[in-house]
Amino acid sequence: MYQLGTLVVTLVNGLVGLIFWRRLRAAFPRYGALINGVCAAGLLLVAPPALLMTVASWSGLRALQRHVPEPLLLIAMGVQVGLLLYALLLGTAAVARTVYRALRGRHRAASASAVAPNARAVVGAQATTDAQAVIGAQATTDAQAVTDAQTASAPEDTRTPPEAIDEGRRRLVVGATWALPAAAVAVSMGGVLASRQRPVVVRVALPVRRELTSLHGVTLAQLSDVHVGSFMDAERLDELRDAMNAVRADVHVITGDLLDHHVSQLELSTRLLRGLRPARGQIFFCMGNHEYIAARSASIGAVAKGLEEAGAQVLVDEAREVRLGGDRLWMGAIDYPSRARPGEPARRPTLDGLHRALGQMQDDGAPRILLSHHPGTFRAARELPFDLMLSGHTHGGQISLGRIGDYALTPMLPAGLYHNGHYEHRGRRLHVNAGAGGWLPVRINCPPEITLVELVPA
Repeated sequence: MYQLGTLVVTLVNGLVGLIFWRRLRAAFPRYGALINGVCAAGLLLVAPPALLMTVASWSGLRALQRHVPEPLLLIAMGVQVGLLLYALLLGTAAVARTVYRALRGRHRAASASAVAPNARAVVGAQATTDAQAVIGAQATTDAQAVTDAQTASAPEDTRTPPEAIDEGRRRLVVGATWALPAAAVAVSMGGVLASRQRPVVVRVALPVRRELTSLHGVTLAQLSDVHVGSFMDAERLDELRDAMNAVRADVHVITGDLLDHHVSQLELSTRLLRGLRPARGQIFFCMGNHEYIAARSASIGAVAKGLEEAGAQVLVDEAREVRLGGDRLWMGAIDYPSRARPGEPARRPTLDGLHRALGQMQDDGAPRILLSHHPGTFRAARELPFDLMLSGHTHGGQISLGRIGDYALTPMLPAGLYHNGHYEHRGRRLHVNAGAGGWLPVRINCPPEITLVELVPA
């Protein structure tokens, strides 16, 4: 699947690069050699990551990360995203032109159909008028022919000069040729810088019963989708650790994808876990799809054991009681919803996992919190008895164009719901964390996030 995706990216790179090269050559014909060199350098910068992933999958990416300096790799990824944004602009413009022409053709056809009945009523009168017009036109044509012959025999300096070129329009076309792709690359490079910024703290209030006074003011900090090993080195992990500890939450939760694609990333992952300092000392963890991807190089048991030895309570379709003073809350987690691969332990269907985890929580008025890496689980769970689900997985789309109702606008995830932020259905709440890492080291209007849930009296 990943290799197919990178093959598509490689083909898009070639096609868009060819379009860009031809437009530059047409706009700046005097600088052909310079344009060839610049385009070739850009292709050499963006092509290797996608090509290596196409040929060697994750092994190709690991080879790049081992042998290419990170700043150069970040620039390459920024340019790559800029190229894809430019492709999106070209595709959108092409679709808009096609729709406009189709609507214009329909309008003309409708106008012609409306005019046809009226035309029959005036055929007789029109025929007489046309005959008179032909006689007049013939005379005009003969006179024009004489004039043209005289003009052709006249000296060259007395002929009518050719129509002047609209320099303003030409400059606009030439400017658009390079300005649009330059803007796309500039925005994506800004996104590279934004992906490395300190996580923003998004606050969520969870109402609890007034008599549960020991829970009032209790906080939970959520971290998600760190993707250790995917542009996430030890220095960046230390920044995330410090940001988590700085919010001084009572309990920490991690909603999957701490690792990225190999069990070797367990070392840095456990280093991060051991550095976390929740005030009440508890860290809860639910499995993401990338934990299972990393487990292909070892086993899911080895991954879970490493996480637990570092202090995390790994919950798989189960729940735990969390005592806080004289009161308590319930913390449960759902396994990642997908089929087990050959050699992996069988996984329960999502609905079975939900019933199992919620069945271990008593219906005693204490808040019930569910961890689920995939926010799509909320569809199956939203009629069941719980108070808040914390999810991740989507990274908020990484490129956010805002949100209309429950629909987040992002070109990275054009379909579906529950991509980023807070959702509610009949008293059941979902918060989707935008993640700390990403598929690519680019974030536009979607900064890295730590979610801080505070329990407040209802």
